[in-house]
Amino acid sequence: MNPRIPKLFTIFLAVFFSTCALAQTAAPRKDRVFLQDVEGIWINEPYMKALAQSRSPHAAARKASPVVIAIKREGRAVPIVITDFNKASIQAVLDVEPDGKPGFYRLVVAPDDKPVSSNEVKYIPFEGTKNAAGRFDKLRVAEPVFMKGKWSEYLPMPGELSPSLNRIVIAGRYKDEKGQDWEFTDSGEARWPDLKFVYELSLNDPTAGCEYLQTEDIRDGNENKRYGYAWKGGKLSVFPARLAGKKVVCDARPLAVLTPQ
Repeated sequence: MNPRIPKLFTIFLAVFFSTCALAQTAAPRKDRVFLQDVEGIWINEPYMKALAQSRSPHAAARKASPVVIAIKREGRAVPIVITDFNKASIQAVLDVEPDGKPGFYRLVVAPDDKPVSSNEVKYIPFEGTKNAAGRFDKLRVAEPVFMKGKWSEYLPMPGELSPSLNRIVIAGRYKDEKGQDWEFTDSGEARWPDLKFVYELSLNDPTAGCEYLQTEDIRDGNENKRYGYAWKGGKLSVFPARLAGKKVVCDARPLAVLTPQ
């Protein structure tokens, strides 16, 4: 055996593994998109702008469609849930494919993650450009269910959906006219001077006569456990609310007018 062969082979292995290491530590490629690149919660940007401006979910929903796209791996499956806070569509993402032009892609979806024929799958087109870290800061999506294929821009939602929306709309500490402390936490707990309860914002109720939140007592059939709220002049008014027929209405006189702290 040529005594040089083991030495050359050793050099070859060293170069090979060094090349692999460089490939693993190189900056993420912007021209490749995988399912993990689009996993997370995406929310319609026009709705978010309207919500941040008004802090009133029903009013924001009348200005822009509140469409949320959630993609999250569960074991080997990757379900996609799309909702407008009234109805929801649930499918499985099978793959992500290039879609003709640079920066354009499409999600391949099906009713579940079982093998299907090509004529059973559907596509959700999207467009985006990765940032320097290899992530998407924004996507343009032609959502087919609630937006009927209309292109719109979607932003990634940091963390869980409900706490993020609570922070925008109502979460914070307040004082009432008597100097008493009130609080709505990010996680959905209301702490009033004489009352504590878990709350949930109503996000899209076209029939509602006011903005409102509901408490966990609704689950027990107590339909009056709702409270209305309204922002005016930088202050938050809280109202008694009730179900009148099939419509939630708020009293004209507030329980309290709260000043953010």
